[in-house]
Amino acid sequence: MSSSATKDLFKWRRDDAKMAECVLKKIRQLSRGQFSGNNYKMLHGQSHGIPIYQAEVLSNLRLVYQIDCTLDDDGQAERQAVKVYGIYSHKQLGHIWPWLSKFLNGRGEVYRQRCMVREPAGPGSAVYRPATFPPTLDEFTTDESPIFVHEDGSNEDFSWLMSNKYVKLSTAYLNGLIAEQKLELPFQLTAKEWQIVQCPTSCYVIGRSGTGKTTAMVYKMLGIQRAWEQASGTRKPRQLFVTRFPVLAAKVEEFFTSSVESLALAGCTQDELRNLRSRNRNAEDEEPRMTDPLNALNYRVGTPQKYSDLSDHDFPLFITFDQLARMIAVDSHIDDPNCYDRNNFILAKVINDESSFITYDIFTANYWPRLCSTLAQYFGPWLVFSEFMGVIKGSEQAFRSPTGILDRQTYAKLSARTYPVFAEDRHALYSAFESYSKLKRERGGYDMADRTYAILKALSRNPLKGQPVDHLYVDEVQDNLIIDIMLLRTLCNNADGLFWAGDTAQTISAGSSFRFADLKSFIHRAEAEGREGIQKCCKKPELFELAINYRSHGGIVNCAQSIVKLITDFWPESIDILRPECAMLGGPKPVFFVGSEDESLPYEPFLSGLGGSRELGAEQCIIVRDSVVRKQIRERFGDIAVILTLQESKGLEFDDVFLYNFFEDSAAPLSQWRVLLMAFNIQATTSSLDLKNLYVGITRARKKLYLLDNSQKSEPMRQLWSNEGLIEVAPSTDICRYIGESSPEQWAASGYKLFNAGQFQEAIRCFERADLPRQLRIAQAYQLRQMATLTVQATERQRAFLAAAEAFVRCAGEALGAQRTSFYGDAAKCYASADNYLNAAKFYIDANDFAGAVGQYRKAGRFDKLVQILARHSEDITASLKNEVLYICVVHYSRDGLRPPLPLFSSTDEELTYLKDKGLHKARIDLLESHGRFRDVAEVQLSLGRLYDAIQTLLRVEVRESPGAMQRAVDIALDTVWRACSFNMPVRDILRNRESDAHKVLNCIKDIPLGRMNVSDSRQIRFFRAVEQSPSAEAIYRLGEEFSDWGEDAMALMAFDVFFSQLPTLHSVHPAQVDNFLRRFERYVCLLASVVSHEIPLPPADPHVRKVFGIVPSADHHYTTTEGTFLHRRFAQNRYLSADIDLLLNTQLKAHLREKVLEENDIICVARAFSSQCTYVVLHDQHCHKKDCGHQHWQRSSLNATLYNAKINLHLQQIHILDSMFSVVGEYKDWHSRMTSWLHRLYEAIYCPIYIEGSVPDLNWNAIRNAASCVGAVREWIQKAIEYLEPIDDLTDVMDYLMNVIRVTCLHTALGGQCELREYVSRESCRMPYDEQPAPKDNNVSVDIVASLVDFDPTSGVLALHFLLQNGIGMDLSVVCDFAEEICSTLVSSLRPSGDLCPLHDLLVPRRWIMNSDKPVVGRDIVHSFLFCLRLLMNILRSGRVYALFALPQPRVSFVDIILARMCRMLCILGYNVRDIGLSKTIAETLLLPPPEVGDKRDLSLQNLRQLANLRRQYLDTILALESGSASKDLVHLVHKNSRYLTRRISPRIPQLFFVDAEDLSRQVKRPLPF
Repeated sequence: MSSSATKDLFKWRRDDAKMAECVLKKIRQLSRGQFSGNNYKMLHGQSHGIPIYQAEVLSNLRLVYQIDCTLDDDGQAERQAVKVYGIYSHKQLGHIWPWLSKFLNGRGEVYRQRCMVREPAGPGSAVYRPATFPPTLDEFTTDESPIFVHEDGSNEDFSWLMSNKYVKLSTAYLNGLIAEQKLELPFQLTAKEWQIVQCPTSCYVIGRSGTGKTTAMVYKMLGIQRAWEQASGTRKPRQLFVTRFPVLAAKVEEFFTSSVESLALAGCTQDELRNLRSRNRNAEDEEPRMTDPLNALNYRVGTPQKYSDLSDHDFPLFITFDQLARMIAVDSHIDDPNCYDRNNFILAKVINDESSFITYDIFTANYWPRLCSTLAQYFGPWLVFSEFMGVIKGSEQAFRSPTGILDRQTYAKLSARTYPVFAEDRHALYSAFESYSKLKRERGGYDMADRTYAILKALSRNPLKGQPVDHLYVDEVQDNLIIDIMLLRTLCNNADGLFWAGDTAQTISAGSSFRFADLKSFIHRAEAEGREGIQKCCKKPELFELAINYRSHGGIVNCAQSIVKLITDFWPESIDILRPECAMLGGPKPVFFVGSEDESLPYEPFLSGLGGSRELGAEQCIIVRDSVVRKQIRERFGDIAVILTLQESKGLEFDDVFLYNFFEDSAAPLSQWRVLLMAFNIQATTSSLDLKNLYVGITRARKKLYLLDNSQKSEPMRQLWSNEGLIEVAPSTDICRYIGESSPEQWAASGYKLFNAGQFQEAIRCFERADLPRQLRIAQAYQLRQMATLTVQATERQRAFLAAAEAFVRCAGEALGAQRTSFYGDAAKCYASADNYLNAAKFYIDANDFAGAVGQYRKAGRFDKLVQILARHSEDITASLKNEVLYICVVHYSRDGLRPPLPLFSSTDEELTYLKDKGLHKARIDLLESHGRFRDVAEVQLSLGRLYDAIQTLLRVEVRESPGAMQRAVDIALDTVWRACSFNMPVRDILRNRESDAHKVLNCIKDIPLGRMNVSDSRQIRFFRAVEQSPSAEAIYRLGEEFSDWGEDAMALMAFDVFFSQLPTLHSVHPAQVDNFLRRFERYVCLLASVVSHEIPLPPADPHVRKVFGIVPSADHHYTTTEGTFLHRRFAQNRYLSADIDLLLNTQLKAHLREKVLEENDIICVARAFSSQCTYVVLHDQHCHKKDCGHQHWQRSSLNATLYNAKINLHLQQIHILDSMFSVVGEYKDWHSRMTSWLHRLYEAIYCPIYIEGSVPDLNWNAIRNAASCVGAVREWIQKAIEYLEPIDDLTDVMDYLMNVIRVTCLHTALGGQCELREYVSRESCRMPYDEQPAPKDNNVSVDIVASLVDFDPTSGVLALHFLLQNGIGMDLSVVCDFAEEICSTLVSSLRPSGDLCPLHDLLVPRRWIMNSDKPVVGRDIVHSFLFCLRLLMNILRSGRVYALFALPQPRVSFVDIILARMCRMLCILGYNVRDIGLSKTIAETLLLPPPEVGDKRDLSLQNLRQLANLRRQYLDTILALESGSASKDLVHLVHKNSRYLTRRISPRIPQLFFVDAEDLSRQVKRPLPF
């Protein structure tokens, strides 16, 4: 059914229902395929083209129709359908139908055949069914003009016939007839439009004006809405339609709503249809509603103030971008007076101060005159403002910059092809921008780019509040900034639900400066980067081009297309390149009038015919460059026509357009216009924008276009158009022949159209001619407001707004219902702009805008009025506004200590609850104090963190009211201190910080006597006071012991941890002090280890445990940890069960124990008390002059067994501390290296490199604290060290391995215990073979070392020693010497110095040599081999080879001298005791003494005996000399107790040791372990 047929049918239905039913009966017959008789009579036969039929309804009534082909609902096929054109009388069937038949025939033979084929419903049937065909995507256009020329020469326009919309005859259609309701049912779409509607992905739709972009968008929305309505149980899709223009949003919403309501008619009952008919008849006389068409911020009345308040009920939502931005701004704004962020300040302006918003009109009136005058000479304000908004602030490059604004350097380097307008004037433009920004800041204004950037920055910090939309539709997208696109894109969570439609040929809105190609690229990058949580689309978005213009005819469209072609040829970067646009129908070409160049006002003779009663019609318009030209025309000729500027005309259409003086008023010089004619590719930047403006001006015409310009600048374009046959050139004659007659109804329609476009002055003109006084006054009121907005001077501006406000009040007096409310709202805004707060508030209330009234009363300081709003309009205002007003009132009256004129709450408790919820704590405290509830006051102060005030309040209360208040004050103080000073926190620093809460509260309770507190609190207070004085104070350690004695292990751990929080520097401390430190530290470590090993439990239910570790219990048997405390994990869920807390505490304390012990270990390692004696001091008995010497500096005379045992004690204590840590922490990556290191240090302490320091026989276990535990730990370490012993191929590592074998074996023999050394070193992995051939029996050096030291096998020892001296490199010289001395000690039983049967009698030996009784007797060859090894060693020591073969400590020379003296002493002792002249001679030679002259070395002749005696005296003298000055009594003279073994005393300095046998000697020398 065509719209014409529908109109006819509605008229018949209203005038003659029976006749209408006859028509419908005939239509039903045709729909069933009953083509016979009077139903199927051709108006014109096949010779004319496509058959057009008539069906006789009654004798004088005909139904005109055609068998057409239309797309199915799914777009998959074409199907024959009956297309009803209208209902006509017999006389009305005239010339139109031959023309239509011929016109349709132009669609081609395929279309003709499809229309003519008939398929019978059955064999011989007279009923036909519709044939189906594959769909065709061809779009039909023709150059055929719809103008029919009659025989008398008159014209008739049949374009209305082709512009008809066709809808299906459906139940909804028929019910609409019954209800007499205007129908907006889905009409027939083209194949291209159907593709867009059915597109499953996001899409970009580009099309010039009138090509159906918005239609496709609305039908897509309608399809999604209908699908949801028909699918039960699914979530309603959130569809959002956004545009810049309120009028467009209103039209689209009206169309969508009407479509939904029309489709819903299908389900109405007859009663419902009758009620609808009654209502529709009553509404017929209602005039169109006139409300503010420019109110983009409040376009949609009733929409929630916040985006987050939108519900499914609000969708589909049709809204302007301005209102949408403000809704998001309300959600994003931080309402904090202490927040000084500029973006937040702008958001506050967006919400509350729309008068500060800088539109293009505001910019032109208030800012442009203050900018650089040189710009005005070449560029207009529109170009400059567009560059400011679209490039410097609103482009993608600006969005990605840190400040949201391009800096001068970046702007200057922009591509001239992409941004051509100011390519040669970038620096001048940027200087103007800086001036604009400064002026904007001074005036507190903000523009569209500021608003969007502020919102985006807020969203980058906090995600969008509210639910995202499922489908986003943006119409006229080219009128937005790129950053606006970013904001819109963040609103949609469906990457396949985006619909962007527009036309960059119409980019003349101020601030818009991009192409669809830029839009696509930007969105693609934003999705790829995932900015602001944007999801990437799964499928590539589709791009659709709509090139068929359905509004204008070919004459106008072809002319406009030539402009687009020029733009794409010259400036391809400034516009999207599409298929050429064409019209559906042909039409008259535009007329270019040629005038005289001598006229002062162009075309004066042409326009002079107008005036008086002669004027252009309602659908005729003169379009000029700017308002200056409009003023000139009206001053000269009067009010002769609707006159609009190019920018004002955008979005409007007229039947006839007179484009006046477009080229003459262009800023582009003639030379640039000539470039277009010459088709020479020069960057004429101004012309690119001029051409876009020209395109807009041309496309405002629907039927006829007249160009009036006689300037030279117009010549190039006129010639270009003429050459292409696009225009008619005519002389300028009297305009009267072009005047169109208009009825009052047409003037009214034009007035409404202009009013809705915001062209109030022109609307006034139309309403005057339509004789609509009320509409005239409404338009005048809005015109007054518009003039006031553009007024700069403050007084005049205020006066202008007052006049506008009064005009709106008068309009409201004539209006009813919602329109009256709207006018009151407009009046209120004008009063507000005039700073007339009370009148503004009054009319806001009349407009039911209580939020606006609240704002005005606040500015006026009338808080009593706010209280009245709460009292009188409580049911009318929203809950959020009610809460806001209540909050304002409470804050005001509580701040000034006043009470409101009316109660705001029903009870004190309700008021207290409100004050608590709103955080109005001062008011809450004041209220409690006024009621004498001081304990509650203290609790409030405590909740606010005002701890000092809370304690002071409690202490004051304690004196007057309750003795329990003092205990509460102490509890608060201790809780506060513990929260800040829990375990492992810098307690001393916190307590000494005068600004910390802990310091303040501790100071606050300083006057409370400790005796009035309970014992536990008293100890805690003493503890914190002691820490405040010094964390290493003795009192803290004693308190730790006290806590421990009382069983308060957590407190004890805390005290010890604080005491050891700053470990002392022990570098030069006396060993006794170090021992004291280790004793205390060991207690701390043992406590920590006991807790970690669960020997001492620390349950989280224990209040002391919770205080110490910052554990907070919750109501559901869970625990949390205080942020920043020892147990708090930053990125973990802070909610634990009791077992979880135990595990966490164990894990953290274990790590803390390890960290603390290793820290202490690092300090101990550099303490001198643990180091050996300085060899320089021992050798020279003088002061060491080396500054960084790390050795001890005791004098020789001070070195005794006490010092020796003290040092060993320190080593054992440290090993015990480490072992305590290792036992609970477990082995970690550097555990073995630390264990080995301390075993080396212990070895060096027991087996001193300097022999006079002491030796194993000096060990006094009674001098070792906790000796059993310490030795037990060392034994375990020895066991583990042996398990790790394995040689490596590298020779240095092999020697290290052998050195470790010697050390570990020696430590084992010294400390005892069970250890299968031979078994371990016998492993294949530990085998260290000899290089000699033939190899010894076991061929394992390590086995021989163990055998010599454990089994006292000198043979194995000599072999191993020889191997070391022959092959060693990087060895420890002290260890090699110790090994040599141990071998030497096994030879004592073989020396027989007295020649008696008792081998030990009369020996002069160190006590260390006789500690073991089972020394073997060996042959002379073994002793000789050993002496050979010693000679080799002595030669090494005397030569420089010692520095190459051994790793020597500093000072190396002194150390070598000490070892050389030690070896000399050992050789002298051997030489003194030996009675073999040959061996004695070997020793003498080794010592570089004169050797005895002997022949037979075994001959003990008198001469040999004398020589031997002389050597013995020399050896003894050397021994005594080496022992000189030493306090150590290491040497002893062994004397058998049997009287027959008589001997004299060797020296008074060498004591005699009487013995019975070897075992007796061992018992006397060796001190057994007391465990």
